[in-house]
Amino acid sequence: LRHEDHEADTNEAHVAQNATVKTVPESDVCTKTKRKNQNRQHKVVLDRIEILPNDSDALNAKVLCFIPIISTDHNARALDVMNTWGKRCDKLVFASNATDLNIGAVKIDVSTEDWAHLWEKQRETMRHIWQEYGEEYDWFLKADLDTYVIVENLKAYLASEEIQSKKDEPLILGRRVSRREEKWYQGFDHNKTLVDEFLKTSNNKFHYTMGGAGYVMNHKYMEKFYDVMDKHFCLSSEKEMTFPEDVGINFCMGNIGVYPYNTRDELGRERFHLRSPEALFNVDGTDKSAWLYKVHRDVGGIKGGVDCCSPASITFHHVKGPGALYDFERMIYCK
Repeated sequence: LRHEDHEADTNEAHVAQNATVKTVPESDVCTKTKRKNQNRQHKVVLDRIEILPNDSDALNAKVLCFIPIISTDHNARALDVMNTWGKRCDKLVFASNATDLNIGAVKIDVSTEDWAHLWEKQRETMRHIWQEYGEEYDWFLKADLDTYVIVENLKAYLASEEIQSKKDEPLILGRRVSRREEKWYQGFDHNKTLVDEFLKTSNNKFHYTMGGAGYVMNHKYMEKFYDVMDKHFCLSSEKEMTFPEDVGINFCMGNIGVYPYNTRDELGRERFHLRSPEALFNVDGTDKSAWLYKVHRDVGGIKGGVDCCSPASITFHHVKGPGALYDFERMIYCK
């Protein structure tokens, strides 16, 4: 499964995580020239997005955001995140293969630094974040460099009565999808018993949160993950380090009875998005042969058009290309 997409010492790393970099204020973003090739469907979707007000409860929820990265992206893509949505996080950590004081990146030690070992990097990143910051933050958001996050809407959702009523439970919130015969468990040949046990307890289905759409975990979830992450059912062997990180974390936690929460709004519209606005607008939710149909059929289906996305949307994925994050910034905040 690949979703069709996807040197310093300890003291230096600690300094890097707390480094500050000057970011571009909203007023500057709004006055910059807009790109001329804006897709109409893209604009239709984003024009419907509302920036939700944050009351004191929302503002008091401390969110740490972390993003996997490699050093070749430090000077451009990381700064794009910092200059747009990343500056609204209470803490922003770039999990890299090299410490970089200029952007606050920290080196995460893994056996192999490549996109085939994302689960290994995710595990070690979460281990590091929990050890360094576990007691300081309430929520921990994982996103990618091509994810755009509307942090105000995230905080409003986290402070909502719906989520607060479950605050004592381990929660992972994101784009919930499901797998059946698509063989998400390929690679388990060495440990088929583990898969059989999981499928038996989960009614032969596997629900997980797609990594590119971003997902946010509460303190209780992070604590439980840290407690079990080195157990055999958490895919901790060398052979299992090449699993996709979103499959890995949800399989691990599913083995202790913790599953992704349904994050759709009251009309069944999604808040976390695995594609760009125009791609979501053009989705045919009735095409049973389509991959998107298959992974959503057990979790409420998928819709295109204006119903693709909640006005209270939190994330979009596949926000790619020069200036793409700034385009989102302008279209959402400069109406």
